[in-house]
Amino acid sequence: MSLWHGTARAPLHAAGVVDLVQGVAAAFAADGPRPAARPGLRPRPGQLEMALAVAQTLQAGEHLAVEAGTGVGKTFAYLVPVLLSGQRALLSTATQALQDQLFTRDIPAVSRALGLPVRAALLKGRSSYLCLNRLELARTVGSTAQRDPAMAAGLEQVQRWARLTRSGDVGELDGLDERSPLRPLITSTRHNCVGTTCPQAAACHVNLARRQASEADWVVINHHLFFADQVIRETEAVDWLPETGVVVLDEAHQLNDTGVQLLSRSIASDHLRDLARELGVQGQAWARGLRPWAHLALNLDQACRALGSVHRDTATRSRSAWNNATPVGLAPDVWLQAVSGLDQALTAALEAVSATAQSAAELARLLDRIKTLQSTWSHLAPGGPSPVDATSVRWMEWGADRSWRMVRAPLDSAARFSRLVPGSGAAARSWIFASATLGHDDTLDWFTRGLGLADHPTLRTLRVASPFDHGEQASLFVPHDLPEPSDAAHTPVLAARVAQWATRLGGRTLVLTTTLRAASRMAEALNEEVLQGRCAPVQVLAQGRLSRAALLARFRAAASIGHGAILVASASFWEGVDLAGDALQLLVIDKLPFSSPDDPLMAARAERLEAQGLKAFGDAYLPEAAMALKQGAGRLIRTETDRGVLVIGDRRLLTRSYGLQLLGSLPPMRRVVDEADMGAALDALVLTRSSTRARPCS
Repeated sequence: MSLWHGTARAPLHAAGVVDLVQGVAAAFAADGPRPAARPGLRPRPGQLEMALAVAQTLQAGEHLAVEAGTGVGKTFAYLVPVLLSGQRALLSTATQALQDQLFTRDIPAVSRALGLPVRAALLKGRSSYLCLNRLELARTVGSTAQRDPAMAAGLEQVQRWARLTRSGDVGELDGLDERSPLRPLITSTRHNCVGTTCPQAAACHVNLARRQASEADWVVINHHLFFADQVIRETEAVDWLPETGVVVLDEAHQLNDTGVQLLSRSIASDHLRDLARELGVQGQAWARGLRPWAHLALNLDQACRALGSVHRDTATRSRSAWNNATPVGLAPDVWLQAVSGLDQALTAALEAVSATAQSAAELARLLDRIKTLQSTWSHLAPGGPSPVDATSVRWMEWGADRSWRMVRAPLDSAARFSRLVPGSGAAARSWIFASATLGHDDTLDWFTRGLGLADHPTLRTLRVASPFDHGEQASLFVPHDLPEPSDAAHTPVLAARVAQWATRLGGRTLVLTTTLRAASRMAEALNEEVLQGRCAPVQVLAQGRLSRAALLARFRAAASIGHGAILVASASFWEGVDLAGDALQLLVIDKLPFSSPDDPLMAARAERLEAQGLKAFGDAYLPEAAMALKQGAGRLIRTETDRGVLVIGDRRLLTRSYGLQLLGSLPPMRRVVDEADMGAALDALVLTRSSTRARPCS
């Protein structure tokens, strides 16, 4: 079912509306250019409905939030009307991988189908591009990278690639993910970029990408860059992104959380330890002998580690609420001593660079960076202005290897978006928000409330259901005899079941866990099942051991060889994973995805709702869990011919009063009642599998 919700639509006889609407209808007609571009494509009424809604919104100068279920084809449903409108557009999506897909596949396909050329540019954040100047410094100036043979070899590999690349996008480099220690050495930030004084300014990949974006009809970005641009506009009066008549924000369900992340103020041990490394390198390079650079760098690094080593009581989790002078679970005297030591080390670095900044542009930039970090430090650490108010929350995060992060975050992105999206009259630009999951009702309140758009006068909402017949294509099994999710036995017991199910299917199993730690435990338990010979020698692929792209590639390849594979993952794998066809036939979600009890942001949101007379669980935690569950379950059925079983290994769906509400957030599926029924469902998948119909199951 689909319907409009909101203010009355502009009449179709308004100037220009009929032409665009008719053009869109013609493009999606059976004999039109869109179907002709892909012969055999089935008609999608929902796709046409969404495309017409987008067309009407553009012509009226208004705004649209649309939830388009999996299989609707939302990307083409907004690209076609935007292209036919002739307007300049900013297209933003959730990840760089989706950016690349939109730019290299979807936009060219629409342009070819309609016979309308469009100049599109791909623009990512600064840290996605090779910095030629920093690469040269890393290779030539004395540093840890030169002394480490592996790092030195990696830099030479980057140098060879640098001679060939046109875009400078470091994503082209295999094995160089965001955790690589090489990455900060060969990319820049706005704090360490030397700007127009850079000897490589003319060949700068960032500058080239921005010039191309300024000249393009469409600019493809990601949500992080979108919010970063908003922050830069406000703090430095600099525009990264061009003004456009249309803004399309795809995968819009991530906007609120991405906005909170980018609009937060934070300082982390990684920032300061990177500064310590930079202090030693740049000081030695441009002001050798003027200050004890190695000593200053060592003091700063050690002070960072000391703060991360502050003893925390056993009740303190990975995050500590921080409403008073000292974070929860820490001894005040020890905490203040560690904070004071880091403050002194940072001040000493500031004084040293201030005294020598005139020696080189690099040191002047380093000084600006230290000032920015010290400003944030003063704001967040004790002694600064109190960051606790009704609209924000502060906390500490603790990681491995004595790493930490201080954060002050707004509770949501409402304040930002309420200023961005025009409220009434003819808007300067139209905003289109699209996703497969935006809410639980026709008002899409879960989505609009977080962006401050719930009562927006010119924002319409639309829901278009998935065209897939989930009742025919998918089954749902909630085992009633598993241990409680909080029981330590839950993971090994579920792993034993998963191993047997995957053996029956020949792999083709994705296990989604609610935390990375749970993913690691599940992978270990599955490997133990394989090693003990209690199941077929299925390959266990675990997040964190390979890049996301490499894991998915191996999982797909394993479907056609040997005993197949089980992929165990968390976090980003809950969405944006498209394993269509027979590659994935069993999806297991280990537990209900409720927010962690030590999540200060969710706790603050819940507290705000209670102050408004609402219920923390029913109005905060439960809706969030339902949306996450809906996203995760959406990985199973990706096309009209997919078949599969969804297992949710959490008996609370059967025993708690909220279970029916969570089950109601999922598409209707045939229910598997017990283990015998589960075996029959898996055997049916094997028998009907086109690629393995003649191959016996191991």
